[in-house]
Amino acid sequence: MEDKQETAVARYDLTVHKRYRSRGGWVLETNRGPKLLREYETIRSHFHLENSIKEHLIGSGFCMVDDVVPNIDGKLVTELETGEKYVIYNWFIGDECDLRSESCLLAAGENLGKLHRAARGFEPSGAESGEPGVLLEQFHRHNKELKRVNAYMKNKKRKTEFEIYAINCFHGYYEKACQAAERLEQCSYYLASGEHIRSICHGDYNYHNLIMASRGTATIGFEKAGYGIQLLDLTYFLRKTLEKNGWNRHAGDAVMSGYDKANTLTGDQIDFIYIILAYPEKYWKLMNHYMNKKKSWLSAKNLEKLKDVKSLEKKREEFLNGH
Repeated sequence: MEDKQETAVARYDLTVHKRYRSRGGWVLETNRGPKLLREYETIRSHFHLENSIKEHLIGSGFCMVDDVVPNIDGKLVTELETGEKYVIYNWFIGDECDLRSESCLLAAGENLGKLHRAARGFEPSGAESGEPGVLLEQFHRHNKELKRVNAYMKNKKRKTEFEIYAINCFHGYYEKACQAAERLEQCSYYLASGEHIRSICHGDYNYHNLIMASRGTATIGFEKAGYGIQLLDLTYFLRKTLEKNGWNRHAGDAVMSGYDKANTLTGDQIDFIYIILAYPEKYWKLMNHYMNKKKSWLSAKNLEKLKDVKSLEKKREEFLNGH
């Protein structure tokens, strides 16, 4: 470790036995358990809200989070005489959540349910609260974008293989996208969520941010935490899980069962989850990527991704229709 990081660590009541690079910082194995040292410049924009959320979660009994360790002066940020700033977090040793393991998926679902329960009642000060996004507007915006991209590709005189394949897929995916928006407009849970939408979400609940430690599931990576519809955390994790498992129902059921065990799901909430999963997000992402990059050059990998999405469509439909 460089001298500046050594100087920063010396400001803590820690004895470091071993250190190595990881997670955009340095993992420290210490006499007080594992820690993570990071440069403050990489995290400052979200630092105070993130800390407030973690303090609330810990106070509510959800303790296995990467909260900040105060230095010997009681400060959360350590500033050196040369101007550099550092932060040390409590850390965890273990493997990332295995999306192909049913026991891991059950644990991940239950952990998220507990996180959402523990987040209730959080009230940040003033400007920290932010504004929740409007999901229905996002759906409509994405649908307009899909039409615009398709029209652009159709009007090209010389089309790539990717463009031809995407045009052939368009009608089916666009129809499903519009159906999802229409269903969301009529969704009881979504319509009733207006007054309760300002709940704390993790914002990036995925297998990279879950460490299966010896004493339980640890949750890290709160950089995107903030207000929104909590169930979007669940649908995000569900979508990633199902994509990794070829839309296998057992994988999806494991996540849902785990969550329901800790935070009971109502019928209206389950309908909302399936509406979000029904939106053809993967196809939209590929079209969005196409429009925002050099349209005259597309790697074979993008065409392969599009073909993979299409090949799994039948299994995706079977999962959704089995609801």
